[in-house]
Amino acid sequence: AFLPLSSAISGNCGLQGSTLTTRAVSHEHVTKKSFLKWLQMEMGASLCLGISMGALLGMVAYQASGHDIAFGLTIFVAQFFSILTAGFTGTLAPLIFTFIFHSDSGKWGGPLETAIQDIIGSFAMVILSYNLLVLLGSAEVEPDDVC
Repeated sequence: AFLPLSSAISGNCGLQGSTLTTRAVSHEHVTKKSFLKWLQMEMGASLCLGISMGALLGMVAYQASGHDIAFGLTIFVAQFFSILTAGFTGTLAPLIFTFIFHSDSGKWGGPLETAIQDIIGSFAMVILSYNLLVLLGSAEVEPDDVC
């Protein structure tokens, strides 16, 4: 039940990073010389968003699961990882298309970010959650189960 919510939140974060980066490149606020500083700044924002949204969604999961701390922590970690990935790909895609491929970053950045974030975000939510629940969780997940 949390996968669509997690995908929506991290997808919005990634697309916002992509939009801000495309705008910054088009207004020459980001150049080949300054892109690392821009990437660092955007990753700082993704870190803050990941912690805050991960904590919020983790608390919702904790409440919804009948106060299962392992489930709440698992959702927190998965959301955090998904937002960091979305922020990174959302910021990096326009930079790559502009400075390496010399093409329109607005045209290619969004679809690339969305595709990568959906794959990695889903991976984080399913595989990472499974492994964390086996490690920390209740007896409902059997260690012999294969994910």
